[in-house]
Amino acid sequence: MSHLWQLNLIFFAFVTTAAAQDTSVSTTAGTQGGASAIWIFANLSFTGMRAHAKGSTVWKVVTFIFGFPGTLLTLLVVPSGSERAYGIDLPRKR
Repeated sequence: MSHLWQLNLIFFAFVTTAAAQDTSVSTTAGTQGGASAIWIFANLSFTGMRAHAKGSTVWKVVTFIFGFPGTLLTLLVVPSGSERAYGIDLPRKR
């Protein structure tokens, strides 16, 4: 009878450990996609505002913070008002 109790305890520990690992993987994978999207859009927005020399200071600061460290690279590489970003001519308003 004691062997059956030990086997049940081992089985219970195995099942709960597997269930805990499964939920942690799916929870982490779901949140990182959104964070990556915010980071990418912040970098694109900051690059556009820098190359066109437009946009309010508040939005430039917000996008700089959310896109860091990619926006730091943009700040160093893309000249303000150049209409070019990373070797690509950006579309202009006519």
